[in-house]
Amino acid sequence: MPHPAAPAFRLFFRPAPSGLAALGLLSVLSGCGPDQNASMSFAPACPITHVPGEAADYYLYNGKSTTFPDLVARASIVKLQGDCQSGGPKDLKTRLVLRMTVEKGAAATGTTVTLPWFIAVLHGDRIVNKHVFHHVVTFPPNLSTFDNETRLVTVDLPIPPRNVDSDYRFEVGFQLTKEQLQYNQEHLRRPSWQSY
Repeated sequence: MPHPAAPAFRLFFRPAPSGLAALGLLSVLSGCGPDQNASMSFAPACPITHVPGEAADYYLYNGKSTTFPDLVARASIVKLQGDCQSGGPKDLKTRLVLRMTVEKGAAATGTTVTLPWFIAVLHGDRIVNKHVFHHVVTFPPNLSTFDNETRLVTVDLPIPPRNVDSDYRFEVGFQLTKEQLQYNQEHLRRPSWQSY
């Protein structure tokens, strides 16, 4: 987890119209465990959290080609960290941080790059909400590849006390354009991210 003083972004999720399911995200993997300090009468499991392979890498080119000389930046999600705790008798707080490896490309002209990433919340098979974040990365001097973490994000979920196992799950990854998604699908590598 980042330093405790790191600013947090808080999301509040409530059921949304079923039409959002048409947004169609990808699928599911591992998550985090319940807070050991939670009340025995309220100890729901953390939502299952998944980074789809197609959304684990972000390639930004300068628009001339998709070859090495025209690469502005590349980022890969390498770790998903998080924990959960009770936020009251009907509330589950999940904290998430993404760790990524960022590479400065040969075509980079500035000192920063903005990496869009998302958290989508699914309840059963229905998407109930999605939020896109914009993580600004500053390239360190004399360093072309480095690790970086997003700020801490807190997701508040309404969960009745009777739910011991959460039926929410998260999809987390880079927010890609259609062209970037197609590029990833054509050049897909085995995901290198970890989840705890």
